[in-house]
Parts: sequence; structure tokens; C-alpha cells
Amino acid sequence: MAVATDYTMTHVRRVGTGKGPAVQTLRAHVCKIAYPAYMQRVLPNEPNLMVIEGRVETILTVNGKVAGLRATVCGEEIDLQTRAVVLTTGTFLNGLCHEGTKQTVAARQGDQAVFGLSAFLKDLGVRIRRFKTGTTPRVKLSTLNLEGLEELGSEDEAGALSFLHDRPLVERALYGCWQTRTSESTHALIRERLHESAMYSGQIEGVGPRYCPSVEDKIVRFADKESHPIFLEIEEWDGESVYVQGFSTSLPAETQLDALRTVPGMEQVEMLRPGYAVEYDMADPTQLDSVLMSKLLPGLFLAGQLNGTSGYEEAAGQGIVAGINAAQFAFGEVPVEFPRDNSFIGVMVDDLVTKGVEDPYRMLTARAEHRLLLRHDNADQRLTPLSRTIGLCSDRRWERFEKKMAEVESGLSYLQETKVGSRHSPVLEQMGHGPVANTTSLFELMKRPEFGLEDALRLAQNCSPSVEEGGGGVGEQSPRMTTCTPQPLPSKVEHWSWVEDVRVQLELAAKYDGYIQQQSRNAERQRKLDAMRIPEEFPYSELKGLSYETTEKLSRLRPGTIGQASRVPGVRPSDIALLIGHLRARAQNSAVSQPA
Repeated sequence: MAVATDYTMTHVRRVGTGKGPAVQTLRAHVCKIAYPAYMQRVLPNEPNLMVIEGRVETILTVNGKVAGLRATVCGEEIDLQTRAVVLTTGTFLNGLCHEGTKQTVAARQGDQAVFGLSAFLKDLGVRIRRFKTGTTPRVKLSTLNLEGLEELGSEDEAGALSFLHDRPLVERALYGCWQTRTSESTHALIRERLHESAMYSGQIEGVGPRYCPSVEDKIVRFADKESHPIFLEIEEWDGESVYVQGFSTSLPAETQLDALRTVPGMEQVEMLRPGYAVEYDMADPTQLDSVLMSKLLPGLFLAGQLNGTSGYEEAAGQGIVAGINAAQFAFGEVPVEFPRDNSFIGVMVDDLVTKGVEDPYRMLTARAEHRLLLRHDNADQRLTPLSRTIGLCSDRRWERFEKKMAEVESGLSYLQETKVGSRHSPVLEQMGHGPVANTTSLFELMKRPEFGLEDALRLAQNCSPSVEEGGGGVGEQSPRMTTCTPQPLPSKVEHWSWVEDVRVQLELAAKYDGYIQQQSRNAERQRKLDAMRIPEEFPYSELKGLSYETTEKLSRLRPGTIGQASRVPGVRPSDIALLIGHLRARAQNSAVSQPA
């Protein structure tokens, strides 16, 4: 996906730059025509992949396991044999679209909803609920008045999304996007016609997303706000379609148009397609294990909005977990788990299967207790070795990764081994930095907020000391540093100091060293709890001392590890301590009973 984005992006910016590195990342828009066209070229060339287009009716089972699926392809019903199936149905299960009082049975505009799979899941024992999501109107670019609006230009220097590329590979200038805001007139009109909204008329029963509310929801819930931001995002390279970010709605089309024309820059706007809400079936994710396989049917994996999440990133993250593990299951290989301290994917999956969802789940950085370890810049460092282990990492990617890591390690070694002392204080002061009292490394100096890698290299280059000859024996004068003579940097330093990915890694490693070490220690403690397995049929009700709430929840959720059990809402620390003690005693008794 990141490679496809680098070839088809229309806009890219760094976000979260006003905050710490744990929340900084890249945001890219892609051309909605070029991106799927690129993927359609890639998929036929993928080894061992057969693409069949059709409508799946149900999953076939034999002896309580997945045996295949039944589908309608070109009007003909066929059965496909398989050991594993991944359902990523999005909003297609019993989908119902709402535009004011108008209701359309569909998964999204132009796509039919499906019904057989919902019935299959219910018969299997899956707990089904109704959730709701929505989309915004699309408007015509040539009818916007962009003069006077704040333009957020693309940041070409932000770099590529894929770690395989140094820069985006689009052969044309990237677009900007424009920010405007709702007005008091917008709010007044929507309040007046609120009864027309499918959400506020009581027509929609499903639970909507808390963190991506509709525009009418914003105006009701945040009545004290005079306006709300709107971003106008161009969707196609050579088209007219503009996405009105921040204006998701289920109002009637004519009301949407009236409201849009009260927004600065959109006074004469023409609408290409109205926004609408979608109501759909979702499955309780607590009935899945830590690799997204159903606890009710081995070989069945669920991913995406079906599991109660919102949006694109969440669906993509679950899709790769389910896809990897469906393949592992089909081949009889060990499942691949994603720890919370190693990826946001791991945080999301763990949250879903241990805590469940009350409304569409959004992956927020605040959900990760170790988010300083889960930065954008070190995603390859965290996940490429795993990718290589399971056969998903190409030789080209691995060579590029190893080269980068060698440069990072070389840089860290150089910074930690290169020492400066009080004799360098005059030079530091000339550079605008405070003096040092004792010998320290460049790495330690870089922990100062205002002291960066360029400062460290400048100091190293201009303060390589000359040594005045002197005795070294007992009672003799020791060698004494007397002058600072400019010296060229080692060639390897010259190289890695100007590679952006390496520079970022080195600076963050120094600046946040103490915090990273602290989070690493906390993560290690949590990892030990996650390594303590709980037998699948553990008799919680027989363990004296567990609270009633803990017994009920753990018996229902069946967490696979102590770590998972500790994250179930309502489970007390004292219950976890009791459970650990019991499992350890049980393991010791089992070891004693084993014959020598």
C-alpha cells in the first residue's frame, strides 16, 4: 500500500509536528483513479494469487472447521475448498444507506449489500450488533472560490511512505488542500433542519463513531463552538471531485447543498454526490483470538469494519494480521502475534479482542502505553525482521534495511565514543551552547534540547584535539590537551549524517534516551505477563478468591495470556496476582509429577 501510495499520491504532509515524535507521522492523499489502477496492475503479477470476483453466500464447514466457501460467480453457484477464510466485509453485511428519509439497501453507493454471511455468523453463535458510519459530500472543484482560504501545501521534503523509497515517485507536482470553517449560518441552518437528519430523526439505530462525528452531531454536541474546521481535498489528478473533510452527514441532498453554500469559499458550490450514512452488521471482536481467528470456528478469520473498527488504517492493519495468520493456519505453521510494545497494529488487535468495542474503534496514539517505542521513523526497525522471518520481505527490502541499521549503529557508536570535556567549553560557547564541566560524549550532549546532530558533528570536526607530548609514568606529567585543530569527519560519518532516516533515528535516540529506556523496561515487564499462557479451558469458577466480575469476564472472553487478562476492563490487579500464583503452582506440580 505504501509503495502504491508513493506512485499515486496527490498530497503529502507531516502531521503532529507540534507534538512529540510518538505522534508525528506522514499523511498522504492518493488519486482515487490512479491508486486502484496501480493495484489492478500489481495483483495479476503476484505469484500464487488467483483473483475471482463473485458474491460469497456462506462458509462451508466440516467437523467444526472451515472447509470452503460457497459463492455466486457469473451467475453460477460454485464451491471452493479451503482450510482458511478471511472475511473483510466492511459495510456490506446487511448494509443500509441513509440520506435524509431516503433509505437504500446497499453497502455503499453503487454496491449491493449481502445477507447470507450475517445469517451464517449468527448461526455460528457470533454476537452481531449494528454500527453506523458515514461519508461526506463530493463537490466540483471548478465551483469553489479558493482565494482567501488557507492553503496547506504538500511538503515534498516529507519523503516517501514506503521505506523502499527515498522520495515519492509521482512525476508531477503535488496538490495542496484548503482549510475553511463552518459559519454561524451553517449551524443555524442545520439546527433548523436537524429533524431531517437520519441520525436525529431516530431512523438510524446503529452506533456511530465517537471520534469522527457527523457535522450535525458536532453542532449538537459542541454547541459552544462558533465553527468547525473543514478541509477541501482534491481526489483525482485530472478530475473535478473534491472531498469535503469534516462534513460527514446524513441530511437530505438539498439540505446538504444549502449548508455547504454557507461555508466560506463554497458559496456557489455544485455537489457531485451527496454524503450519506451507512448502517451495517458488525461482529463482537471479543470472540476472536489474538490473531483474529474465530474462537467458534477454527480457520475463520475476521478483519476490518466487521470487527467494529472505523476507517482505512484500522482495516488495513487487521487485514495483514488476518491474512498472514490465515496462511500460517492453512500451512499448519505457528501463528504470528503482534505485541503491544512492537506495533500500533498490536495495540489495536489486543484492544479489540480483550476490551471489545462500544462504538467504532479508532486507532489513536493515546491508546498505546509504549507509544514512544512505536514511532513512524522506526516502523521498519520494529517490523522488517518479523517480515523477513515469515517470508514477506524481499531481498531488496532486507538489504536496504540492513544498510540503514548498520549506518544507525555506526552513528550511535561514533556519538557515544567521541568525548568532549571542559577544554571544549569555549568552542561550545562560540556555537551558542552552554559549557561542560566534565568529560562527556557527543551522545550525552545531544540530550540537550537545543543541541542537535549538526551541532555534534560541527563540534567533532572543529574540536579534534592535539596532544602535547609529556610523560605518562608515575609522578610524571600526563599528556595534556592544548589546541583544537579542525579535522575532517570520518567518511562513514560524512555519509550517515546527511541521510534523513538515519539522522532522525540518531537525534531521537539521544533526545529521548531516558524515556525510551523507561518504556523499554515497562514493556519488558508486560512482555513477561504476555508470555504466561492460560490454558484454553481454565476453570476460573473453581479458583477461590477471584471476584465475581473477574470470573464472569475471563470465563466469557477466554484470554490466552496473563497479559491479556490483565487488560480486560474490570479485572483487579489482586485477581491477576492470584491467577499468576495459581498458574505457577500448577506448573511446578506438573513438573514434579513428570517422570525423570
